Amino acid sequence: MFNECSISDFLCGRETPSVAGIINPGSEGFQKLFFGQEEIAIPVHAAIEAACAAHPTADVFINFASFRSAAASSMAALKQPTIKVVVIIAEGVPESDTKHLIAYARTNNKVVIGPATVGGIQAGAFKIGDTAGTIDNIIQCKLYRPRSVGFVSKSGGMSNEMYNTVAGVTDGIYKGIAIGGDVFPGSTLSDHTLRFNNIPQVYIPIRLAGFVSTLVRAGLKFRRSEPKRNLVRFRLSFAV
Repeated sequence: MFNECSISDFLCGRETPSVAGIINPGSEGFQKLFFGQEEIAIPVHAAIEAACAAHPTADVFINFASFRSAAASSMAALKQPTIKVVVIIAEGVPESDTKHLIAYARTNNKVVIGPATVGGIQAGAFKIGDTAGTIDNIIQCKLYRPRSVGFVSKSGGMSNEMYNTVAGVTDGIYKGIAIGGDVFPGSTLSDHTLRFNNIPQVYIPIRLAGFVSTLVRAGLKFRRSEPKRNLVRFRLSFAV
C-alpha cells in the first residue's frame, strides 16, 4: 500500500512523499520505500499522539485499522488539534460508534470520510487508500495532474469507472471522493458537493447517487447555497 503511494507520488512530480509517517502500535523505527529510483525511509510511530507531535503539518489521518479498533483510533485522531480529516477504510464499524464520530467531527469543524470507503484522490497531489486502482489506471485517467472536475460518489468501484469516463470527455479530475456505503457515512454527498462549490479550481462538480430522494435533497441544499457553478447529477437505475 505505502509502496504504491510512493510510486504515485513520484509519478505526480512531488518532491517529497505525501505520507509523513506510519502509526504501528507498539513499534517504532522506519519503513523503507522507493520514491522513483531513490530509497527513502518513512518514520514509524507507536502512538497517534507521538505521530502528530512529530509531523505537525500533516492534517489527514488514514485509518486502516479493522472494524474492532477503527472507531477508537479515529476518535483519538480527531481529538488531535493538527488533524482535520479522518478517513476510515474499515467496513463493519458499529453505527453507534460512527454517530459519535460524526457528532464530534461536526462540533469541532472536522471531516470524516467513511467508514467503508475506498478513499479519495486530489489529482497530482494526494491519493487515499486504493482509489483509482493501479498506476496504469492513474495514468490512463490522467490523475497525475489536477484539472477542473470535482467528483463524489458512495461507491469506490463506480468512482474508478467515472474517473475514466470524466478523463475521456473533460480535461480531468481535480478531486474525487468515495464516501463509503454505510448507512451513516461520516460525510455526505451534499457535504462534498458544497465543498466543491468553494474550491476555485473546480468548474464542474459531479455527484453520482442511487436514489431520487437523495438527489432532490442534496440538489435543493446546493441551490440554496448560491452555487457558483452548475451541478452535474447522475442517478443509477436498476431493472429486473
